[in-house]
Amino acid sequence: MLLFKSADDLSQIDSHDPVYPLMKELIDVLIKAYTWEGHPYNYQDFGYLILIEEDDVDRVLEPVGCRLIDVLWEGASLRDDFFYAVYLANNEYGLGFVIPNAGWVKGELRTLLEEMCEQ
Repeated sequence: MLLFKSADDLSQIDSHDPVYPLMKELIDVLIKAYTWEGHPYNYQDFGYLILIEEDDVDRVLEPVGCRLIDVLWEGASLRDDFFYAVYLANNEYGLGFVIPNAGWVKGELRTLLEEMCEQ
């Protein structure tokens, strides 16, 4: 699991990685848009982005205190062969999960994500 709490966190992934363009777009829209000189983005108040890796699929994730299948999702979409699922804790704080559309996303979790994308 990689956490993206500032624009600088994009450096965690190689610019040739297939997820890079999506993460850059999401960071631009959700983090950079709320950052200006003298006012850094406050992830503790507004949330952040999380890139899910294979080992994260069936374990309890600290940011939400449960497994991905048990998160109370607001919704999801399929973007560039990645699921983008959103969890909103309240009106101001949310977490955006980027989950690869990979073979290791299977069973109930895959069914849930695909159903949310169809809505």
